[in-house]
Amino acid sequence: MSQVIDGTGLTPNDVLAIGALVEPWTNACVGRDWDSLLGMCTDDIVFQPPNEPSVAGRDVRRWLDNFPAIKAMAWHIDHVEGVGHLACASGWVKMTLEMDGQQLVFDGKYTDVFRRQPDGTWRFALVIWNSNTAA
Repeated sequence: MSQVIDGTGLTPNDVLAIGALVEPWTNACVGRDWDSLLGMCTDDIVFQPPNEPSVAGRDVRRWLDNFPAIKAMAWHIDHVEGVGHLACASGWVKMTLEMDGQQLVFDGKYTDVFRRQPDGTWRFALVIWNSNTAA
């Protein structure tokens, strides 16, 4: 599980709940289990991948089906804060992607926005990531 550095404006349970999403998100990505991944997202989820337009809602599933195979993935929450039903986390992400029979190492950073659901769970509402290297 990722180490959370700061939980400004959130309860300790909120911080733990958001941090607990790291492992299932990683497992869903590596396993291409898009149903599980989308189950951790709001219905109006927005992905903002590097060098591509935003993808939202139902279009995210189609976009995920076309995403390269993720052979390995790790990410770390450096900072999380929030107020009320919104929280934001940021940190680093590393992935090994398989593209056209080649392995590509992605080294980047991310910012995710989470929305607390009526049942108290936190879900991804906005997923933004970009590369630390120039395209």
